[in-house]
Amino acid sequence: MRTSRTSKIVRYVAVLLGGLVMATPLLFMISGSLKSAAEVNAFPPVLVPETPIWQNFVDAWNFLTPQVIGNTFIFSLGVVGLQLLLSLPAAFALAKIPFKWSAAILATLVVPMLIPGNLTLIPLFIVTFELGWLNTFAGLIIPMAAQCAFSILLFRQFFATLPSGLIEAARIDGASWWRVLTSIALPLAKPALATFCSISFLTAWNMYIWPQVIAPNPANKVINVALAPLAGGENSVISPAIGLAGAVIAMLPVLIVFIVFQKWYLKGVAGTGLE
Repeated sequence: MRTSRTSKIVRYVAVLLGGLVMATPLLFMISGSLKSAAEVNAFPPVLVPETPIWQNFVDAWNFLTPQVIGNTFIFSLGVVGLQLLLSLPAAFALAKIPFKWSAAILATLVVPMLIPGNLTLIPLFIVTFELGWLNTFAGLIIPMAAQCAFSILLFRQFFATLPSGLIEAARIDGASWWRVLTSIALPLAKPALATFCSISFLTAWNMYIWPQVIAPNPANKVINVALAPLAGGENSVISPAIGLAGAVIAMLPVLIVFIVFQKWYLKGVAGTGLE
C-alpha cells in the first residue's frame, strides 16, 4: 500500500512538473502582455508585472483590426469546411464501398504526406497565379483545402471500424450510399470529426507562409501576417508587450475551439470509436 501510494505521488508530481515546463512559454506570454516595455526587456526577467497595463490589449486589437481577425476566421473555417466536404465521402468510399483499385488509391494518398510543404510552395503559387487567384480568398482557401490526404486517411480509418452488419442492414432496407454516410456513419463519427476539426482549424489559423505569399494585401491579410511587425526588433517603435498581447488575442480562438471540442477530441485521440 505504501509503495503504491508513493508511486502515485511520484507520477502526479512528474505530471505537474511536466505541465509547468510546457506551460512556461504560455505563462510568460500572458505575463509579458501586461508589462511595460522596460519590464519585458529587463534582466533578470520580471515574472509578474508591477502594474498590469491593460492598454496593451487595446493597442494590439487596434493594430490587428477586426477585419484581419474576420479574414482569419473566413480562411480557417473555409479550409475546414471544404476539407470535410472533400474527405468524408472519399474516406467512406475507401472504407466501405468495394471498388477496383481502392488499395492503390489508399496507398497513393500517403505520398503527399511524405513531401515537405516547402517543395510544393512554388508550383502551387504558379498554379494559383495562373488561375488569377492572387489576393483572393479563393487563392487562400482552395489550395490548402485540397491538401486533404491526412483527413481522408483519418476518416477512412474510423469508418473502417464501423460494423459491416450495420451498413449491410441499411443497404438491404434500400438506403443509398449517401444516406448511409449522412444518417449512420456521420452521427457515429463525432470523435473523429472533433479531432479533425481541432487539428485542421489550428493548422489553418497558424499558417503564415502561404497567406503571406498569396494574399499580403490589407483586404485579405490574416492574423499571423498582421502579427509579424509586432515581433519587434532593434529598430521597432512598437513595445514588445503589445506584440505579446496580440499573440494572446490570436491564441484565444484556438483555445476556445479546443475547449468546445475537448470531450470528443480526447475520445478521437484515444480511439474509443463507438459510444
